[in-house]
Amino acid sequence: MQEAVELARLVVNKTIVPERRGRGRKGYGRQPAVRLFVYAQLRGIHKDEPLEKHLRKNPGIAKALGLKGVPDRTTIGRWRGKLAPVLREAFEKLAGLLATLKQTELLVVDSTPLEDWKDPDAEWGFYSRGPFKGFKVHVSVDQLGLPQKALVTPGNRHDSPFLPELISGQKAKHVIGDAGYDSEANKEACRKIGARPDIATNPRRSGRRRYTPSLCKRKRYIVEQFNSRFKQMLQGCWRRFRGLAKKATVVYSALIAMLALALQALLLNRPSLLRKIGVYRY
Repeated sequence: MQEAVELARLVVNKTIVPERRGRGRKGYGRQPAVRLFVYAQLRGIHKDEPLEKHLRKNPGIAKALGLKGVPDRTTIGRWRGKLAPVLREAFEKLAGLLATLKQTELLVVDSTPLEDWKDPDAEWGFYSRGPFKGFKVHVSVDQLGLPQKALVTPGNRHDSPFLPELISGQKAKHVIGDAGYDSEANKEACRKIGARPDIATNPRRSGRRRYTPSLCKRKRYIVEQFNSRFKQMLQGCWRRFRGLAKKATVVYSALIAMLALALQALLLNRPSLLRKIGVYRY
């Protein structure tokens, strides 16, 4: 448990999640709250009530995370509803930190569905297996399968318009995407970051014959493998929380946890740990 706490503290600090300044009672603070969510993902604790019980059973963990006492499940649930933007900022800054440790050769973009038929914010969408109701996680990953940027949307949003945001501010030699990203705007966005667009042709959109670049054929599996590991990290926990904001909090917490494990692997020079997700689970 203590190693998971130390890892959560390592990746969530003042340079990643600045505290809010202002008058009035500060409460628990944003940094400890973000540490708690990252720690919970590392440990595989996906419900608010078990998380509260875990902290009460191990008060030293709450103290090590920087919490002044043990928050109840209502407080934890309230954090889930409002901390998604903070977690997204922390995730992107941590991804940038890892980028300094290795050169980004490829960026592979894709989306994966989070099916949830009961959430009132869910919308109907389509993916390779057909229609679904729920949400989408749009993501770009590098050649190591590490997430660089991510967006959470209702399921009815198309993939193509999000490519520029998923690659903005990054450096890569190639951007890889399936036919859903085939557009001149997306190809121009790739060129703006100095990357070659290796995007499959969509005959319905372009009127040209279907064509898939060789690099796209050979390397698209990277993002598919990431999607699989990402779902394993989440263990279906997104269905336990209602609303887009709470879904996003869960998603960004899991992405930070995955990058935290990757950072540990890179610092220890143990590449075999890059794709591990259950290191600190029960």
